[in-house]
Order: sequence, then structure tokens, then C-alpha cells
Amino acid sequence: MNYQHWKNILAAFAVLWSIIFFSGCEAKSGGGAVVTPGRDEPAIVDSVMAINVHEDRPDGITNLFFTDSSQIYLWIYWMNVEGRNEVEVRWFSPEEEVDEPPYFKETQSFTSTTGQQITWFYIDKPSGGFTAGEWFVEIYLNGNFERMHIFTVE
Repeated sequence: MNYQHWKNILAAFAVLWSIIFFSGCEAKSGGGAVVTPGRDEPAIVDSVMAINVHEDRPDGITNLFFTDSSQIYLWIYWMNVEGRNEVEVRWFSPEEEVDEPPYFKETQSFTSTTGQQITWFYIDKPSGGFTAGEWFVEIYLNGNFERMHIFTVE
């Protein structure tokens, strides 16, 4: 083999190494979507977890609670909800399996003449305290899933 042959091999190796080095070893992926909601479709404008609700406003917005917290609140601000509606929330503790019923569920009905409404829910601390781990709460309006919040109890 002559010098030019080795030079070509070395150049090819440098190009391959550069491609591998600068492109990374892992494939990257992602995606997204743009959706136009129905003009008069009911919607949650805002919803938060909180340590309290004071004068119908969330107080102490957080996703972290403690086993000895006295209550855990969910606050929801609705838009485009004229007429009679029913909100159901389902609370799931770390102890419930996927197909088991929720830890607690509650339903509230309301009638809005303005199309706007605030609803809030809470769960009380059980006698032994809240179970530590990842909890979640699902929100339904008129039987349709709207949103889920995940929160942690330490």
C-alpha cells in the first residue's frame, strides 16, 4: 500500500468520526400539534392544587403536600359552561391499582348564567395521614374527561 491509499483511509475515518461525534449517539425525536377548540366548548381556564381555598381563591398553590397535611385542595376555573353542568373529581392514592376504584370521588352540580364558574374540591387527611407517594386527581365535566393533576405527598 502506498502513502496516498493510507491518506484516503485516514480522511474517510476522520469524516465518519466527525459525523458520529457531532450528531450524537442517540436519536432524538419529538412532536406537537395545533388544535383549534370549539368556540363555545366548555373549557378549564385554570386549575391548581393548593393547601387551602380562601374566599373562593386558591391559597398556597403547590404540587407537594405532606402526610400530615389536614386537607388537599383542587381549584378549577371554568369558561363556556352556561346552563346546568356536573363536575366529578376522582382522587387516586399510590395504593390504588390501575383498574381499582378511586380513593375518593365527589360530584358537584352547578348552573351558570354567565358561562363562567369556579369549583373547588378537597380531601381530608385520613386518621393515619395521607399515604406518601405520587397521587393524581382526574376532572370530568358532564361525564367527559377534562384534565388530570399529579401531585406528591411526602
